[in-house]
Formats: sequence, structure tokens, C-alpha cells
Amino acid sequence: MKKLFILSAIMMVVALSCKTAPSSSSTPPKKDTGIQMPDVITVKGIAQNPEGIEYDKTDHTFLLSSLNAGPIIKVNLDGTFKPFTSGEKFPLSTAGLQIDEKHNRLLVAGFNGMELMDKDPNTKGAAFLRVYNLKTGVLEKDINLSSLVPDAGAYFANDIAVDNAGNAYVSDWYARVIYKVDLDGNASVFWTNKTGIPSGPNGLDFHPDGYLLVSVLNVNGKGLYADYGLIKIPVNDANAATVVEIADSKFTGFDGMVINANGHVVGVTNNGTSPGGNTLIELVGKDNWKSAEVIHSKGIAPSTTLVITPNNENYVINQDFTNSNAENWTITGVKF
Repeated sequence: MKKLFILSAIMMVVALSCKTAPSSSSTPPKKDTGIQMPDVITVKGIAQNPEGIEYDKTDHTFLLSSLNAGPIIKVNLDGTFKPFTSGEKFPLSTAGLQIDEKHNRLLVAGFNGMELMDKDPNTKGAAFLRVYNLKTGVLEKDINLSSLVPDAGAYFANDIAVDNAGNAYVSDWYARVIYKVDLDGNASVFWTNKTGIPSGPNGLDFHPDGYLLVSVLNVNGKGLYADYGLIKIPVNDANAATVVEIADSKFTGFDGMVINANGHVVGVTNNGTSPGGNTLIELVGKDNWKSAEVIHSKGIAPSTTLVITPNNENYVINQDFTNSNAENWTITGVKF
């Protein structure tokens, strides 16, 4: 991605995966899981600056990442929290989170966020996939991804998805690639953007029919989305990637995005102060995602991403673009 963005513009566009079912034309109904979910959860007293969010159904907690290079925290439904991750040899800014329940893993996209304020053009930072034990939070693998693309101008490991075989896919917004990491920790470059849209991959998710849906976008000098699109990439042939046709003007690109229980994409737009700037949007795919259309759009507080809980509710994490050291953060339920 561009090396000369100011920090506020960079933070505006940064980044989870869930199982899907056959697509329908409506939002999945709320599902009774026996857990009373609050409308808003306020996390007080920590400068977490969360970029990613997940929900752990085993103990009914939210997990939040930290652009400020703090630990991943576990947040209870009443807003109380505790540090969860441990065992790292060095801190990293963290963005996207992905729970892989089948393999008892929490996957975390990490990068050297200090490069964002560094004036040295030779400083390139680093991108990592960190693999933690889902039950204990102890680091199990620390996988350097940036070494796969040594000529990139900078790195921003952003979001993560996991396929049916347990392979992890990590988007790098700056390096403009998607990495693939197998269960043994072997990493490779899976996809490089050759679609003609001059942007890096941001949010992504895996569809169980065997492909990724990936948001690509840039941020222009005014901090607004530019050169955006949605890409479909078969996991068995990255060269067969196609651009999803979306003619609806309400779609202006996604930061974080998830596939819901109906197979729709729900994504966050945080497009500055432009009309419809901070929005949660639901897309339904047509003809196996050759095209898509907007079926829901709702204004939200500034946010980067969302998670869908087991009862089919959307929760967004707020993002204070004006103060990365703010100590109050909210997790808010959003109904279309």
C-alpha cells in the first residue's frame, strides 16, 4: 500500500470468517442461543485501539485486537475484560482475528505498526501470522510473512480467513498480496492483484463452496475510499480470480467484511465524511457471485469491522480515528 499516508488515513481502512449456508434474499433471522446479548458493550480504561474483533462462543466473550501493540483482550458481555494472549518475543500491532475452532486456534494478523510514523524510507516493517491456543491464549507459532515479498514497500497484515482444510489466508494491504499458510505453518504467496484495480486486499472471508471473497481498496489524499471492488478467488486456482460486478452506488468499498449464515457479505465502510460514509452494508451475490447487489445499508458510528455472533446478530467495533489512545471503546449491535 502507499507509504506516505498519514496515520489517520491509514487507520481508517484496515481488518473474519464464518461458515455459510445457501444464499437467500433476506437477512438471516435472529437465532435463540439462550444468551441475552446487550445492545452496546462499553470497554473502559484501556488504550486498546482495536482493529479486529471475534466472538468466542465457548465462553460468550468478544476478542479485540490492538493497533497499539497491546495483547489481545477478552471482553465479557458486561464490558469487563482481561488480557488473553501471551508468549510473544516482541510486540506487534494486530489487526484481523480469526477463530479456528476445529483446530483450537486463534489466528492473529500482526505487523510492525511503528513504520506508520517512521520518517526513514528504508524502514519496511514486517508482517506476521501469529497462532495462539484458543483455550489458553499461549503463542504456538509466529510466522514471518513479509519475507515472502522482500521487495514490497511496506507491510500491513490485515485480515484472515480459513478454508475447509485449515489453510489460513492473510491479506496484506500494503504489499498487495494474500499469503497462504497451511496447518504446519508453511507460508507462500497465494494471490497477487492482477485484476486491474490498483489496490491492496483488505477484508476477506472464505465461502465453503471453495473460494474467497476479498475487498480491495485504496484511500485517497482526502482519506476517502478509492479504487475499490470485491474479488472472487477460487482457493484451488488463484489465477482464476474475477471482479464481482456491483453497480449499486451505495457500495463504496469495504474495510472489514464477513459472510453471514445466508451466504451474503456484510461489510463496514468508513469512508470519512462522504455521504453514507460510515455504513454497514449487506450484499447478496447473483450467479455464484458473478455480480452482487446491496439489499441493506445502515449508518453506524465510525468502525473498521464486525463480527456475527451465533444468534445471527451483527456487532461492530467502534474506531476513534481522532484519538488512537482513547480509553473507551464500544461494541455495538446493528440490526438492518
